[in-house]
Amino acid sequence: MYAVTGKILTVNLKTKGLQAEDIPERMYLEYLGGYGLGAALLMLRARMDPAADPLGPGNILGFAAGYLTGTGAYIASRFMVFGKSPSTQGWGDSNCGGFFGKKMKQAGFDVILFTGTSTEPVYLLVDQGSPQIQKADWLWGKDCYETEDLLKEKHGKDCEVACIGPAGEKLSAVAGISTDKGRFAARSALGAVMGSKRVKAVVLKGDNSIDLADPERMKELRKEHLQVFKVDLGKDLSTYGTPVFYKDYLDSGDTPVKNWSSSIEELSGKHMDAEQVLKYQQKRYACSGCPIGCGGHVKVEKGAFKTETTLHKVEYETMGMFGSNLLNENVEALIKINDLCNRYGMDTIGCGALCAFAIECYEKGLIDKEQTGGLELAWGHAEVIVSLVEKIGKSEGIGAVLSGGFEEAIRHFGPESMQYAMAVRNEALPAHDPRWSSGLALTYYADPTPARHTQGSTTFPLAGYEMPEIPAARASGRAKYHNDNVNLTHVLNSAGLCLFGYFILDYKTLPEFLKAADGRSWDLKELEKIGLRITVLRYLFNFRAGIRLNQYTFPERALGMPPLTSGATKGVQVDLDTMLKEYLEEMHWDPDTGLPSERVLEEMNLAQYLT
Repeated sequence: MYAVTGKILTVNLKTKGLQAEDIPERMYLEYLGGYGLGAALLMLRARMDPAADPLGPGNILGFAAGYLTGTGAYIASRFMVFGKSPSTQGWGDSNCGGFFGKKMKQAGFDVILFTGTSTEPVYLLVDQGSPQIQKADWLWGKDCYETEDLLKEKHGKDCEVACIGPAGEKLSAVAGISTDKGRFAARSALGAVMGSKRVKAVVLKGDNSIDLADPERMKELRKEHLQVFKVDLGKDLSTYGTPVFYKDYLDSGDTPVKNWSSSIEELSGKHMDAEQVLKYQQKRYACSGCPIGCGGHVKVEKGAFKTETTLHKVEYETMGMFGSNLLNENVEALIKINDLCNRYGMDTIGCGALCAFAIECYEKGLIDKEQTGGLELAWGHAEVIVSLVEKIGKSEGIGAVLSGGFEEAIRHFGPESMQYAMAVRNEALPAHDPRWSSGLALTYYADPTPARHTQGSTTFPLAGYEMPEIPAARASGRAKYHNDNVNLTHVLNSAGLCLFGYFILDYKTLPEFLKAADGRSWDLKELEKIGLRITVLRYLFNFRAGIRLNQYTFPERALGMPPLTSGATKGVQVDLDTMLKEYLEEMHWDPDTGLPSERVLEEMNLAQYLT
């Protein structure tokens, strides 16, 4: 097969067994790669019970490259991690860039699955298609930077490493998986799954070619579409990275302020912007084959927040969650916080949301100074926030409570604290506000991986997708466009494409890139059906895990209940019930159970996987 290796490696951590198998070609045609293929492998081949304990041996942790990853197709650098999330107790997947995804294929595999649990710390080495399980006791306890350095020192600078830090080892509900010292598969707490299995890292070596059906056509397509990345959004991202969004989004009411309770008017003085972050940049960074290069390496040379090394530049989400959401306007503190999260291996969205929750609980008297270990939690207190992040990373003191996630913290601090937890099914809301664009609420609530702005919505429609103007606060009339964008997003993600790339490059170019890669003639209707199949399968996983749509809650504050009294979204309230009702109707799904109809399941040939 072209574009892919056609191979899956299964690692049995209990027996230390290693098994390489062929992946049936049909599975690629129905699910592409990434988490689409991952969902199919876990569900359709009866590899795991979705009701399994996410931190037990029955869970399976998977790594998968995107279908086009490493082929030279524009913006195709991604790999995904998947399994049952210990944070949400349902389907979990996380998406990451860098160079690891391409190296997976060069090392000989499209997918790596970890089953069972090791009795001792280990890491997996795959060298030119040959896998080995190695002892990792000498790495256990080390942070993500140290781990990657030591493994590259041992196995060569040309290897790629994905690893967990102390947060993953201690099973934190905000633990992610790091590669390239700061590119993260951050959400769904899959770093905790890796820690529960006692897997410290995956190390990949190899230089196998990724064969294309028509390499000359791929070169032509790259040349043909290059210019679109050099103007407008592509140009801004190349210059500033994702911090370019911060100021405008904050002004418009998109970025949360003071744990979602206030507006930009609460911030004093001149708040942070992309120009301030750029002052600390040492050099630019681009993921494999990317023409944009939105990343960068920054360093704080001196002062209270001095960093020991250069580190990846903060992203918009980190600015929002640790900036305005905490009333923190200190850019050097923000860089230091990002450094700590990278080292400990933590999702900055989740960690920032937990900090905001803790500060507000302290302000309301639900947490006292004895519980914080002497920290006086306060909005905008940069030094205290840095200390709190360290405690969460180490799972020490109050950090041990917070690292358990919102549900654990609420049990500890009492039911009154629940109103300050800005999360859906224990997953923190990202830094985009439904009061700014109501379609976000439907995405955050309805996707099997909740509280994710990257899983398709009417707020961020795909480049080239024609959608009528819908007033930001209006709920009704979004269902068809939401459904289309969700299904197409799953296709683009599973193909290995970067979200920022497909916000710039027309999604209708995908069949051309696919044909150049694998020689097949693809059409958009076929791809839309693949996206729907991925959507349905992820829902079925949750159903079998005991999760029912309509049976969990959404933080009222983020829906404008009560509404804000200042700022761009003053007075706005979001009607999630109407959006959910219309979406289920559009999908022909049962409004009571939130499950696909028999007709949909039969069309997808998935009816047998409902039970």
